[in-house]
Amino acid sequence: MIEENGKVDDCVKNKGNDKIEEDLAMKTTANETTDDDVEDLKSKMEAALGEASQFRDEAARAKADFYNYRTRVERDRARDRVLAAEGAVSDLLPVLDNLERALEAESDKESSMYKGIAMVKKQFFAVLQNMGLRCIDTSGAFDPSVHEAIMMVDVVSEDEDGMVMEALNRGYMLGEKLLRAAKVKVGRKKAEGTNDKS
Repeated sequence: MIEENGKVDDCVKNKGNDKIEEDLAMKTTANETTDDDVEDLKSKMEAALGEASQFRDEAARAKADFYNYRTRVERDRARDRVLAAEGAVSDLLPVLDNLERALEAESDKESSMYKGIAMVKKQFFAVLQNMGLRCIDTSGAFDPSVHEAIMMVDVVSEDEDGMVMEALNRGYMLGEKLLRAAKVKVGRKKAEGTNDKS
């Protein structure tokens, strides 16, 4: 057993000596490096760092280009959805108008015909609202950007001057776009001293 331990110690010593000899050989080789070798290594390191910086810049540009591309695609998709909805809703507005005319023409508000048409109109309008359609408000002041003045109505009160008095035809917006202006009667204060001979 002692002999085996001795053999192991000799083996470890020999391996240790081999390691020391390798280290000495490397140190000797390292001491033999010249200034030219150091300069060569420095230039290679600077070139590698420059190349890494260039790759980083190219990756950043590629990332920015991809982000811009993705943003543009999303914007184009949203615009295409709005344009598709705009065409469909514009084509369907006359149908909505006809349903409203049918309701106005029916004199018996309790008849099954009136109730049936009212239900169809309500469902149809809900579908259009889901596509982004909304009615233009016709209460309040006249707004030329969304109202079309069909006629002026003389009013006595100062408060009614320039106000929408009656909506003759509904107007609609799709999102922020005007599809059809509301046709309205607008109040106009009667000028003092004007006599109406009608």
